[in-house]
Amino acid sequence: MEIKKFSEFCERVLPDFNQFLDDRLNAEIKQPTLRDAMLYSLDAGGKRVRPMLFFAAAYSSGVKLDDLPKYYDVAGAIELVHTYSLIHDDLPEMDDSDYRRGKLANHKQFGVGPAVLAGDGLLTQAFYWIAKSSLDTDKRMAAVRILAHNAGPMGMVAGQMTDITMEDKKLDETELTTLHKQKTADLMTAAVTIGAFCAGHSLSKHLVQYAEDIGLAFQLKDDLDDSTDGEDVDKNTFPNLIGKKATETKLNDLVKDALNAVLKEEKFDKNLLVSFLDYFKE
Repeated sequence: MEIKKFSEFCERVLPDFNQFLDDRLNAEIKQPTLRDAMLYSLDAGGKRVRPMLFFAAAYSSGVKLDDLPKYYDVAGAIELVHTYSLIHDDLPEMDDSDYRRGKLANHKQFGVGPAVLAGDGLLTQAFYWIAKSSLDTDKRMAAVRILAHNAGPMGMVAGQMTDITMEDKKLDETELTTLHKQKTADLMTAAVTIGAFCAGHSLSKHLVQYAEDIGLAFQLKDDLDDSTDGEDVDKNTFPNLIGKKATETKLNDLVKDALNAVLKEEKFDKNLLVSFLDYFKE
């Protein structure tokens, strides 16, 4: 049965994928404190947006629902990298957050040292999973290359460095866009592009544009949601820089651009990625 709604797709795929994540880490990580700390953040209640975008891109490229488990290693790797970034982002030396998703931050639950090591473990295990996956060598190498590029010092890590070193400087719109692109959008772009490529779909500028637009839109929506509680009043965010109304307009424009981009994609079922855009209407 063809699935056209992103929410329905998640309902079908997520339970089995979540079980895979837990089973795999429990089987592989023998050091008990390290395993507990890694699983604590991995199971902290995230939406799994990035791996689900990976699966959606693969499914839209022709992979059957029953064949998606063959890609769990690579999708899981993307989620491990995302989770590591959250653990490190919460550390006192970075964003200094005591809570994540309504639970104590990893360093508050286990201590700073164990939290750093839990993040290190998730990051390195991600590439182990890709290397051990059943994909063809060229697809595994592409997955490693794209994920390392987008999550590392040419992407997400660069954005995180800008974030912590420019806290006392008011960024302009171009600088802030670059920050959000690197810190948030690049990993989402990796998820979509790796998913399509691993499924044998030839990447085009349209799919990349879609991924970059939803990645930036995702951060803008997050900033708008957080702007009501006053916690981000001193941070570099679009609501603080250009105001909530202008940020809402910018968000809507990004969603429109993403829609137009994916509709131009050829030999690709567009339903799931179009349906994902409903997330920004919530």
